[in-house]
Amino acid sequence: MELIESKTATLSLVDGNMLFVTLKENAEIDLESTKENYEITMRLTQGRRYISLVDARTYVTITDEAKKYATQPIMYTNVIAQAVVITSLATRLLANFLIRFTQNNKDVEMKLFNDYDVALNWLKEKLVEDEILSSRMEKL
Repeated sequence: MELIESKTATLSLVDGNMLFVTLKENAEIDLESTKENYEITMRLTQGRRYISLVDARTYVTITDEAKKYATQPIMYTNVIAQAVVITSLATRLLANFLIRFTQNNKDVEMKLFNDYDVALNWLKEKLVEDEILSSRMEKL
């Protein structure tokens, strides 16, 4: 498992299709760090579809530029589903902002969780659903 540290997070890929992102305590997520995290994600996933588990139980801030960049559809092209684990109100507000975007993008499901294991199980279910759908599409 390759583990990559960015300015604001630690990212790793497990089993070739599960991206783990752990946000760093007191990180200020700006446009530069958002682009950096996206580039690391693309390097790790190598263009494959993946599920994403974001551990956002720490305090972080995000600039308006970063929010705008993070809501571009290209950022979610290969994402099957994303679970965000949170414990603070501030992080919940930030995550709700991103969820509003993904509700407009029918190809991506995003959900907030308070429990890490529940989030992981939900993502695994979404991965199985995607694999079944992909298998059916190949048969057509």
